[in-house]
Amino acid sequence: MNVFEAFPALVERLGNPPLHLVHVGAHEGQEMRFYRAADVGRITLVEPIPQLAARLHRQHPDAVVHQCACGSRTGTARLTVMRHTNLSTLQEPQPGDVVDRVIDVDVRRLDDLAPDADAAVIDAQGRELDVLEGAPWPSLRLLIVETSTVDDPTMAAGYGDVSVLAARYGFYEFDRWSRDYDEVNAWARGPGRPRRGGEIRDVVFVREGCA
Repeated sequence: MNVFEAFPALVERLGNPPLHLVHVGAHEGQEMRFYRAADVGRITLVEPIPQLAARLHRQHPDAVVHQCACGSRTGTARLTVMRHTNLSTLQEPQPGDVVDRVIDVDVRRLDDLAPDADAAVIDAQGRELDVLEGAPWPSLRLLIVETSTVDDPTMAAGYGDVSVLAARYGFYEFDRWSRDYDEVNAWARGPGRPRRGGEIRDVVFVREGCA
């Protein structure tokens, strides 16, 4: 089971479903059925790849879809689209990254796109900290962030760094779901990679006093 399959039960443990959830890096919207099962009120999806954003518009007309990336500053940036499109990133490609193409995308702050969101899911392939710098912190009470215990700039932000930032805003770790880093790395970049140990962690943070 992953964090999204567990999401309805997670929300039940917390007591109240989110009123407005925003998902950065929505990709193909695989998590939507779990958000609906948890009775999430409103859903905002953020996806920078045009073809995927258009598909989200078609398949989920009840959600608000923004075709852009998120960051701490508005503007434009170069998105590296990987062979596995859910690994696409604004970071500079690393050795072994399998690049399909590079496109220009708009970048907007999350507190501009979803200023009243009380839940946020952040999967930005190494740019999670930059996304969080522009998050709607005053309204957030639930945060799910993909992190890595291995220093890998295009996989995910460091677990320790994200935890420190969350704590600065009054959030604590409520739960986590972990995957083997080496298995994810081999899937992303091909077999034969040196083993590095460590984990990819989908971490659930909750604001103090909200659970």
